[in-house]
Amino acid sequence: MKTLSFLSLGAALALGVAGTLSVAPALAAKKEKAPEGPKLELSKEFRAAAGPIEAEIKAGKLDGAGAKLDALAAQFKLPDEQFIIGARRYELGRASNNTAELRKGVIAMIDSKSTLNTNAAQLNAAAGQYAYNAQDFPDALARLSEAVRLGNKDPDTLILMAESSFRSNKFPEGLGYADRAVAAKKALGQAAPADWYQRALSVAFKAKNPAEIAKWSRERVSAYPTPQNWRDALLVYKDGAKLDGQPALDVMRLIRSAKALAGERDYFEYAALASERGLPGEAKAVIEEGMASGAIGKTSRPLNELLAAASLKVTGDLSSLAASEKRATTDAAGKIAAGTADAYLGYGQDSKAAPLYKLALQKGQVDNDAVNTRLGIALARQGQAAEAKQAFAAVTGPRAEIAKYWLLWLETKAQPAPAK
Repeated sequence: MKTLSFLSLGAALALGVAGTLSVAPALAAKKEKAPEGPKLELSKEFRAAAGPIEAEIKAGKLDGAGAKLDALAAQFKLPDEQFIIGARRYELGRASNNTAELRKGVIAMIDSKSTLNTNAAQLNAAAGQYAYNAQDFPDALARLSEAVRLGNKDPDTLILMAESSFRSNKFPEGLGYADRAVAAKKALGQAAPADWYQRALSVAFKAKNPAEIAKWSRERVSAYPTPQNWRDALLVYKDGAKLDGQPALDVMRLIRSAKALAGERDYFEYAALASERGLPGEAKAVIEEGMASGAIGKTSRPLNELLAAASLKVTGDLSSLAASEKRATTDAAGKIAAGTADAYLGYGQDSKAAPLYKLALQKGQVDNDAVNTRLGIALARQGQAAEAKQAFAAVTGPRAEIAKYWLLWLETKAQPAPAK
């Protein structure tokens, strides 16, 4: 009659579910007793019936082993017996590469209520993974939630909960789990994978949730500030907020600063916004920049028309700025100073624009949020990060989101993006 050798409980050992499942080893030294293994509550009948099945699994004789384990589970109900049957089933699953048996084995160990289960959190996490692989998303969520409740802190567990929720069309819950998964990664000093952000963003789009779209766009570009991510984030924000006029122009300026302008649409929109705001120098500069870099073709009729119209205005516009600057210093209100600063900003003369924006704020009777936004842009483009942050931090109201993106650009410039 073959007896159980608990050394073969590969499932339990592999998953870390028990401390010592082996029988007491030989004496380590003369007259010194080794520590006792766990005291198992097993009937003699179970030992006699289970031993041959264990031997067959170890020998690779797997045909019919599952049915024999089913019969064993139906006959023997003690917690330790049920746990060991589950462990044997897990071993069978590993040996036969049968994920259904693996899942059944892990669940049997969990459900046994045996004291051998010393790492229930890890077992539940494994059960959740198997349930997810089987597309049993409700069970996956239940098992993974239990793993977290029992102390599992693995970010991958949380992201699997997020994905299980997404697959169950529970978008708000899933995005919450994704947020927790990213936070857990950061707490470990690690970068969350880029595809975590992309998946959450795609779900936010599917859920048609503007707040979550903006959040995950910003989160993604914060973690991976690539030009493509910058463009995606800013266009999503601009289109979602239905920005036009000066606010839209300030967003396009950031896309340009992030070197993220791409294709005729971007360059045309930027140049048109600048032209509409009376900034021919900026319209001309951005089109010429795109053509010189090869980002846009030189034969585009709409762009060439914009370029020609802007070019005609540049000389006269530039010649008027000296007089405007002089008037700005003598006028009681700040409107002329702000307008002249806007013109200098459009020409890329940020060192002249910044003092005039400051003057406009001092004189007053201007839109402080708009002026602080553009003051921040002028300072940021000169590399004066500390002063730029102060200006952006002063922006409130609807423009606050634009300022936050510029602040994020300053922060991401100061540190390299993590590797994917």
